[in-house]
Amino acid sequence: METQTIDHIGIVVENIDKAIDFYEKNLGMKLIDKEELKDRGIKVAFMVGKNGESAVELLEPINHDDMNNTVAKFLKTKGPGLHHLAIRVEDINKALEDLSAKGLQLVDKQPRPGARGHLVAFIHPKSVMGVLLELVQEKH
Repeated sequence: METQTIDHIGIVVENIDKAIDFYEKNLGMKLIDKEELKDRGIKVAFMVGKNGESAVELLEPINHDDMNNTVAKFLKTKGPGLHHLAIRVEDINKALEDLSAKGLQLVDKQPRPGARGHLVAFIHPKSVMGVLLELVQEKH
């Protein structure tokens, strides 16, 4: 896999609206997208910095008590905080194939729909020195 660009950093929060307010008022970031991914049981909001290149994805579980939901489980066991690092790839299927061939453990063997209409797939933290890695292919 070629050198990639960081797409965003994912942060789990208890209350997405309070988090948006915090990032706007204290860090000068701007909300560019907010949606519910009902199939994944989460609310997401994307905040960008002044130049529009640095992005933070805020994640809140729709149902905080659903321990089958990875974000709710993360929030309950670890509390709010850094959840994942996402990198942008040109061809997500090729990236998954390349990383699998290198022995990395894939959470997703196939890409799935993600926020902003992009395709996403995750690589297990055990293969990335403790960091959950998200691959993101922009919609075309």
